[in-house]
Amino acid sequence: MAAFFSGLSDVVKGNPQHEAPEPLEGPVVATIVGGTILWFALFLVQLPFYGWFDDRGHTWWLWTCLAGGGLGFIGIWYVRRRDAAITREQAERAAQAAQAARTAETADTVTAAETVDTVEAASGTPETGPLRGHSPASTPSAD
Repeated sequence: MAAFFSGLSDVVKGNPQHEAPEPLEGPVVATIVGGTILWFALFLVQLPFYGWFDDRGHTWWLWTCLAGGGLGFIGIWYVRRRDAAITREQAERAAQAAQAARTAETADTVTAAETVDTVEAASGTPETGPLRGHSPASTPSAD
């Protein structure tokens, strides 16, 4: 029993023992639109019975549905902007990754060329071969 309460105190203090899972992404815009339509439908269905709700002191039911629909419009605006920002950020990351790959490829090419130039400078003779654009040098034969 003591172990349970010691583990519980860690959670209460803000020291959870496990990492939080990644948030689940789903059809957020469709969910908010569906909820907004539901709130407005509930409002419209209850509207003809306004007198009945008023007699019993339950008009807040109608106004709650209307407020839910109105807040749903704000939610739709918010999640559409959020999705657009996420898409824009993913496109920027992809562009940066492509740029980094091109930069790394260019750096590898430059490094290889510098290595050949360094070998040429150290030996005092230019490297010969098809990669450098030279033909192999012929050596004089000893007769």
